[in-house]
Amino acid sequence: MSLDMSSLCRLRHFRTKQKQLAISLLLLLAFFYFTNHDSSGSSFVLASTDQTLSLQAELGYLRKKLAQCGGHVNSEIDHFVPIFVITPTFARPVQKAELTRLANVFLLVPNLHWIVVEDSPQKSNLVKNFLHRSGLKYTHLNIETPSDMKLKSKDPHWSKPRGVFQRNEAIGWIRNNFQAGEPGVVYFADDDNSYSIELFQEISETKKVSVFPVGLVGGVMVEKPEVVSGKVAGWSVGWGKDRPFATDMAGFAINLSYLLSHTSAKFASKVKIGYQESEFLKHLIHFEDLEPISVDKVLVWHTRTENPNLNQEKKFLKTNGHSSDQGLEV
Repeated sequence: MSLDMSSLCRLRHFRTKQKQLAISLLLLLAFFYFTNHDSSGSSFVLASTDQTLSLQAELGYLRKKLAQCGGHVNSEIDHFVPIFVITPTFARPVQKAELTRLANVFLLVPNLHWIVVEDSPQKSNLVKNFLHRSGLKYTHLNIETPSDMKLKSKDPHWSKPRGVFQRNEAIGWIRNNFQAGEPGVVYFADDDNSYSIELFQEISETKKVSVFPVGLVGGVMVEKPEVVSGKVAGWSVGWGKDRPFATDMAGFAINLSYLLSHTSAKFASKVKIGYQESEFLKHLIHFEDLEPISVDKVLVWHTRTENPNLNQEKKFLKTNGHSSDQGLEV
């Protein structure tokens, strides 16, 4: 079927817009690179100028707009270490809001690859469509947690390990697609935490396993490694100080090649409460080889979004004959 002249014009305009956005994004990436690297070529020279923040915001905006136009651009630059961010997620009223909050930060991080793993027997349209429009480089996976391992509605959040099967699925995908010797850093970013852009600058230098402070966790304002002469000497925590690695899931990052060279490293489905991180890290690193970073600042917070009050939803459905979100994806 032939297109009329107006349709051809719209199609030509759409393709031109895609090309313009792609060129703008590539130019911005190049400018961002040259203005944020020192003469030695090391990645992520820390900068806090208004110009840098403005460039990061523009970079994220262009990525998002290009995705909305159905286009794709490879935003990788060789001198930016790839950051593989693993996020388990599950269906609930706040899921899309949580993922949106994370995506808005990740868009500002060069060379970030988001691995989102749904706790579900199949991939949901909500997450699939969200990632497609996100402007991020991503991999979408799914694996369901066995029913006997899932938290019940009245179970304390700490009573069973969460995200175990999803994190292992992501690690398996990484092992199948990359080889030891390739550059990169792996970080586990749960969808209910809050992250600073600077965190990803800090972890990009990880050689083996880096550890750092986490705010609002473990019943205290901050949990952190105790550092003496540049080495981890212990843990400043509110409970479980005798844990071999008394850190939160958000409190460590792993060099990609180092992870791939340790094939036995995975998360255990049955482990003593509070020992999930220790059980995993003991297969990777000796305590004395940990790399403390960001020792004087908190760049990640274990915020956990409050469950929304939906006590009027049933009444709304009964009164109106349909749910309040009919025709909408919340």
